[in-house]
Amino acid sequence: MKTMVNKQLLFDHFENKTMPLQKRLIEEWLQKEKNQEQFYQWLVEWEMQSALYQPEIELPLQRYVQHMETSSHPSIEDQGPVETSVPGRHTFQLPTLHRWLVAASLALLLLFSAWIGRESILFRTYRTAFGETRTLKLDDGSHVVLNANSSLQIPRFGFGTRTREVLLQGEAFFAIKHTTDNQKFLVKTEKGFNVTVHGTEFTVYTRSQGAKVALEKGKVAINYTVGSVTKEVTLKPGDLVILDRHNQPKLKRQVDAQKYSAWKEHRFVFDDMTLRQFGDMLNETYGLQVDIPSDKLAQRTLVGSFQADDADELLKTIADIFNLKIERQKNHVILLNNVN
Repeated sequence: MKTMVNKQLLFDHFENKTMPLQKRLIEEWLQKEKNQEQFYQWLVEWEMQSALYQPEIELPLQRYVQHMETSSHPSIEDQGPVETSVPGRHTFQLPTLHRWLVAASLALLLLFSAWIGRESILFRTYRTAFGETRTLKLDDGSHVVLNANSSLQIPRFGFGTRTREVLLQGEAFFAIKHTTDNQKFLVKTEKGFNVTVHGTEFTVYTRSQGAKVALEKGKVAINYTVGSVTKEVTLKPGDLVILDRHNQPKLKRQVDAQKYSAWKEHRFVFDDMTLRQFGDMLNETYGLQVDIPSDKLAQRTLVGSFQADDADELLKTIADIFNLKIERQKNHVILLNNVN
């Protein structure tokens, strides 16, 4: 009975454990286009057993080509050149293209194409639109709630054995499951700071206006960079860290950390937020461009908790509180004092 090409056979092949006949079988298997994508997927999976994020694709490629070059193929090595005659022209010789070279070339082309788009192959990115929230369950059992206009990048083939890493843009609430081997969970950002945890609940905000981390349960460490120096601050439940645009942290103790994740229930909690800052929040959450011509009006502050399912409902609530007039054209909103 003919041996079938499966994952284990290819894993043995990548580890230089296959026999010449098995290598030839793999070559023939690769001739079918539908098998090439499976080949690469198993190649990446094999690499990720020893590397969490950035598999060394060149190394298995070199090994694969070396396997093909050193393998013996008696039925195709002795075929020799083929004579080809074209009417009206001289006869010339065209050497036979060995199937092992075709297979290696296909693998090279496949890997080269994948290298260009390797991020989309190695990672999966979840995104939310303006006004949308989304709940995700990760492979380790952890839960993440993405706020509007946010994205979370996770490994496509699962976490490795050393650490669990994700990349956040925007805002998200994390409920991280503790592992028996105390595997760290790392939330990376593009704002020059990362959050390291084991098992805890916290909210991370990272947008153009700055960044903040609020801890509800457990313990987290925030590593941030100022200039060329990396520093660390450790949070306890009820702690809030606010990082400005220069990554300078401000630590607040004993805050109500849950109000920073209230958006999960479409609840907005304002603590002396100016209307100018409220306009920035509408831009980040709903994609609205908010103009407040009056500086005096823009400096008025919001305090309290408000329930709203969308931007229109939230705007109406705030307009009623401040007696505002709202002028809106599509995504452009102007807030004015209501003189009536």
